[in-house]
Amino acid sequence: MEAGKLLSTLREAARRAGEAALSVREQGLGGEVVGIGKSGDATLRGDLAAERAAVEHIIEKLGDVVIISEEMGVETAGQGDLTVVVDPIDGSRNYKRGSPLFTVSIAAATGTSLDSVVAGVIYAPALGLEVYAVKGGGAYANGRRISVKAPERGDLVFVGASPKASFLPYAFMLELSKRGLIARSLGAASYEMASVALGAADGYIDAWGTMRVVDIAAAYLVVREAGGWVSAQGRMCESPCLSL
Repeated sequence: MEAGKLLSTLREAARRAGEAALSVREQGLGGEVVGIGKSGDATLRGDLAAERAAVEHIIEKLGDVVIISEEMGVETAGQGDLTVVVDPIDGSRNYKRGSPLFTVSIAAATGTSLDSVVAGVIYAPALGLEVYAVKGGGAYANGRRISVKAPERGDLVFVGASPKASFLPYAFMLELSKRGLIARSLGAASYEMASVALGAADGYIDAWGTMRVVDIAAAYLVVREAGGWVSAQGRMCESPCLSL
């Protein structure tokens, strides 16, 4: 499929997923836990609704795909010629508390590693923000071309912080602060990386081994297409394998 059409499919899938997630939250069910996803984390009702909306559209439009999603795990439709990575709600804690800082993240790849991602979208429905990219075609936000910015005095750096990482992220943020940097953690890796692509932040760091590829598959491409540098050390692949 032509890259532009592929991206259009991902964007529509993300839009539908975002609408589904907001609808569940507006019904007062945003914090309802309904099970455990294949990733091992608690699944919210909003996760399931968003995932269903995205996956149904992707299969309808793309047909032969392997889908890797945080809740359903790995599923193959048809011949599985393309891999689509879905995080139906990145920033689940924010979502269930009513914060707007959560996203739908969807990426499509022709291979089995992050380097093979050819299109991606990060959609923050509560903010009306859509950031997307096609490999070799630049990065965009709500139709506007975006690029990273050179760091300025008082650099803002986002730090990935997960309960699984214990105190490490916070000790790291303290050290950054001692060096004159502004360190923050927003609880949504894809949004934080998109902020780097937008030039609203100077960096994003997660060095504790707790991040999953589903969180950053789309953001990995977006930041690179915006002119940023991304280092993601994986095992057995030149870049991290596409998996949960």
